[in-house]
Amino acid sequence: MTVLDLGTSKIACLIAKAKPAPDWLETNEPMQFELLGFGHHRAEGLKGGLIVHLDSAEHCIRSAVDEAERMAGVTVEDVHIAVTCGRLKSDSFSASVALPNGVVREDDIMRILAGARQYAGRDGRTVLHGLPTSYGLDDNAGIHDPVGMCGERLKIDIHTVTADDVAMRNLMLCVERCHLNIATLVAAPYASALSVITHDEAKLGVACLDLGAGTTTLSVFADDHLVHVDAIAMGGYGMTTDIARSLSTPIEHAERLKTLHGSVFATESDECEIITYPSVGDVHNRNLNQITKGELSVMIRPRIEEILDQMRRRLASNGHASEAAQHIVLTGGGSQLTGLSELASNMFGRPVRLGRPRKLTGAPETGGGPDFSAATGLLFQWARDDDRLASRAEQRFLGTGTGYFAWVSEWIRDNF
Repeated sequence: MTVLDLGTSKIACLIAKAKPAPDWLETNEPMQFELLGFGHHRAEGLKGGLIVHLDSAEHCIRSAVDEAERMAGVTVEDVHIAVTCGRLKSDSFSASVALPNGVVREDDIMRILAGARQYAGRDGRTVLHGLPTSYGLDDNAGIHDPVGMCGERLKIDIHTVTADDVAMRNLMLCVERCHLNIATLVAAPYASALSVITHDEAKLGVACLDLGAGTTTLSVFADDHLVHVDAIAMGGYGMTTDIARSLSTPIEHAERLKTLHGSVFATESDECEIITYPSVGDVHNRNLNQITKGELSVMIRPRIEEILDQMRRRLASNGHASEAAQHIVLTGGGSQLTGLSELASNMFGRPVRLGRPRKLTGAPETGGGPDFSAATGLLFQWARDDDRLASRAEQRFLGTGTGYFAWVSEWIRDNF
C-alpha cells in the first residue's frame, strides 16, 4: 500500500508491504509493515495542508511519489492521504433503530452508520470518518460487538470527523492530476496518534498533540476509540518567521537556528553561548551577526506558548475530551524543541512525553523522526480498519437511488 502525507513543509510518500503479525509477537497490532519505498520532497503550493497553487503542489507530489516508486521498483496507482486542511471538526451523537427480527444484523449497524455519515456531511462538509464508539441494546449499554445478539432496539454512539468540502475537492483534484487514485482520506491527527501512542494509553485516555510546520493538530482517545479531533493553522513555521523578522535573516537560516539551537527555556550557559547568522541580502555571508542562545529562546517562547495555550483552551472547551486526556503525547517536527515537554506539562497541567513513530522494517533513519508520524500512522490506520462498516454502508445504502435517499433522510430527521 502507498500513503501520502501532504504537509506545509514537506510531502512524504511511503510504500509498504503488510503481513500479519506472528502470534508469538507481543503486540496489539494485527499487521506488520516492511517499508519498500520512501520519498519526500520540500512542499510548495501548500499552506496549512491546503492547496494554494495547483501546479507547484502537483510537482512536489509527483517528485515524492516518483522517488518512492524508484526505491520500491513498483508503480503506484492508489494512495491513502493524511488530511490537515479544511477546518477539521469532530461531532459525537447517538442514533437508534428498531430490530424487527429481534436480532442484531450487520445490516442494522450499517444502516445507522450510513445515516450518520449523511447527517454529518450536511452544510458543505466531507466526512472523513464515521466511527462507532459504543453500542447499546434496549437498556443495556457498553456492548462491544452486538451482531447476533437479541434485543428490540439497537443504539450506537458515533464519532464523526469532517472537513470543508471545497478544500477536499481541491486536494483530490491535485492528487488526481498526478494520475493517482485516492483510496482513503484520513484525518492527519488520527493517523499521527496511531503511530506514537500505545494500546494502554489509548484504553486509559490520551491526547496526541502534533506540532507541524503550518498546523498543530490534536486527537483524543478513550477506551481505544477516537473521541475528539481539532486543528489550528499555526505551527513551527510561525516560529521560523518570528526569528527571521527579528534578526533580519533569510528564512532558511532562521529555520537552521531554530532546529539546531532552539529552546523554550534559557539556561545560564545559554546566555554565554554565541551563535552567528547572516543578514538578508548578504549573499556571500561576509558580515555575520551574533546572538546568544538565550536571546534566541526569548524569540521562540511566545509563539510556542500561544500555540499551546490555544490548544489547551480548545481541549478544555470539550468536557468529555478534556476528562479523557489523562496525559499528552507530543509529536511532529516542532515537538523536538528542547524543553517543550516540560513547558507543555506546565501549561496543560498533566504529564507529557515525546512520541516517535513506530519503527518500520527497512525504514531509513531520516524517516523515523516525529515529523513522519502522520505518514507512518496512515499504515496503522489502514490495518486498524475501523472505518470499514461506515464506508461500506455509505456505498451500499446511500448509493442505491433517490427512493432510498428520501427514506434515509426522513429516518435521519427522526433519529439524530
